[in-house]
Amino acid sequence: MLYEATTEAVNLKEEAQEQEDARFAEAAEAEGEAAPEPPDCQGQNHHVISRPIAKALKRHKTLGGLYEPRDERFVAKAKDRDSHCGYQQWHRDVDKEVIRWLRDFPTATRKEFENFLRGIYSRPDMLKRFPHGF
Repeated sequence: MLYEATTEAVNLKEEAQEQEDARFAEAAEAEGEAAPEPPDCQGQNHHVISRPIAKALKRHKTLGGLYEPRDERFVAKAKDRDSHCGYQQWHRDVDKEVIRWLRDFPTATRKEFENFLRGIYSRPDMLKRFPHGF
């Protein structure tokens, strides 16, 4: 009985945190912090440190001040228009995942964070979009 109540409480807390992360990314997009879809794009440069991620990094205990929004050190060239044009759903999902990771690892080092990012961009679905990684 106690285990079930604890498990339910943990699940509710995780669900609430996921909703908060989604609201955070959506609010950043609504404030114009995410790049709008440009006209006639043919495969954009993708900034791994998006504005929503940079905002979360700014508040991070150990990583604050180390990265800039749309940091030029972390750019990947998209294969084509379908791979990246504007702030697509896959981009929102990646932002939420990174923001969640930053929250879950408040004392992460720069090396750990960058390895986490490289892990995301090494996934098969991401390599299809960005064949050269970042």
